[in-house]
Amino acid sequence: MIKFFRRIRYQLMNENKTGKYFKYAIGEILLVVIGILIALQINNWNENRINSNKETAILANIHKEFQQNRKQLDSVVFGHRRSHTNSAKIIKLFPIKSKPKPAVLDSLGFQLFWSYGGITFNPSQTSINALASTSSFDIIKNETLRDLLISWNDLITDYQEEELRSRDYVTNQYDAYMSKHFDWNSNFKDERNNFDALQTLEFEYVVKNNYDLVNQILVSSGELQKVQETLNTIIALSKPKNN
Repeated sequence: MIKFFRRIRYQLMNENKTGKYFKYAIGEILLVVIGILIALQINNWNENRINSNKETAILANIHKEFQQNRKQLDSVVFGHRRSHTNSAKIIKLFPIKSKPKPAVLDSLGFQLFWSYGGITFNPSQTSINALASTSSFDIIKNETLRDLLISWNDLITDYQEEELRSRDYVTNQYDAYMSKHFDWNSNFKDERNNFDALQTLEFEYVVKNNYDLVNQILVSSGELQKVQETLNTIIALSKPKNN
């Protein structure tokens, strides 16, 4: 084809048909430009198709992973609420001025056992870490979803600060106090239980502090609500189109 155009060009030059030659040259240039543009368009189309397929696969992984993360968070929040509720019931008994009656002791033992918190939310980060490690966040077309995924790790770090504070308190202070005075099951059946400890200010303090730390997780800090809203939004925006 190139030889064909070249032959025509030489023929026009040999015949001194300058005007026609320039018109032909311009036309040839236009054809080359159009060919290049068409090739670029096809290449762009192929790249867009490949990226679209990649995005579909990535979104499917994100959707599945964050659904599991939401289930885990629901379970963690249930544990926090249980600790919060039982701590509040114990606080209502304050001040305890004498050894409670057997029925009250049974209830108190149950509440003490379930007042323990210290559980933490540890979501799977596989899909986000893969995007971060390959600098591939731009493949996510939805700007809102992309921004939420980019900020996810920081959001979780902020939220976990409250949980870790509560966990450390339960491990280092709450359990340390309870283990000195009460049996492991908190059922008060062992004669070595120190019922006088129930009447101390220290007992009230450790229970109230435990309550306050869990309350910060559930209500005060507002971080939990942000995590829940972000989780729900990511799940909604990453939902496969055929579902």
